[in-house]
Amino acid sequence: MSPDISGREVILDTSAKLFGQHGYSGVSIRDIAQACGMTNAALYYHFKNKEDLFLAMLQRDHEKTLAALHEAANGPGDLREDLKQLVACYAAITYERRQSFQTLRRDLSNVEAVRGHKVFGEMHSSFLRPLEERLAQAQAAGEIRAGNPALHARLLHGMIMALTHEGRPDKPHKASVQEVETAVDVFLNGVRTQRR
Repeated sequence: MSPDISGREVILDTSAKLFGQHGYSGVSIRDIAQACGMTNAALYYHFKNKEDLFLAMLQRDHEKTLAALHEAANGPGDLREDLKQLVACYAAITYERRQSFQTLRRDLSNVEAVRGHKVFGEMHSSFLRPLEERLAQAQAAGEIRAGNPALHARLLHGMIMALTHEGRPDKPHKASVQEVETAVDVFLNGVRTQRR
C-alpha cells in the first residue's frame, strides 16, 4: 500500500473512532491530526475539510457494508441458505452499528444540507439492494412468486428489524441462528399451516 493510501486509511480509521465517540461537532481537524500523529497540513493533503473527511468515512463504511451483504447474497447455497446468510448479516450490521446509525442521522445535520441528503439518500437506497437483487434472481428462477422485489426486501428487512429490537427500539438484541431461520421460514412459507 502506498504511503498516500495508507495515510488516508489511517485518517479514515481514526476519524471513524473519534466521530463515533464525540460526534461531528465534538471533533476538530486538529484532534484527528493529533490522534493520527500527523500535522493538519498532512491531513489536508488527503481531505479538503472536515466535511469531506466525514463523508469519505461514511462512504467507505457503507462500501464495506455493501461488500459483506453482496457476499452473503451470493453464497454457494440455495435460496433459503442465501436468505439465512443475508438475514444474519443484516441483523448483525443492525445490532453492531446501531450507535453509528444514530450518530449518522444526528451528525448529517452538520453537513451542508444538499450534499448530506444526497449521500444519505444514496446510502439508504443502496442498503437493501443486495437483498432486492437476490429476490429478483429467485423470482426469475421461479423460486418465489412474482412481485416487487423492492417491496419484498423491505418486508423482510422489517422482520430483521423486529429481530434485532425485540419490540423495543432502545434495546438492541443479537439475533440467534434459530431466530434467523424462523424469519426466513416465515418469509418464504408464511405462518399458516399447510392445507391437505
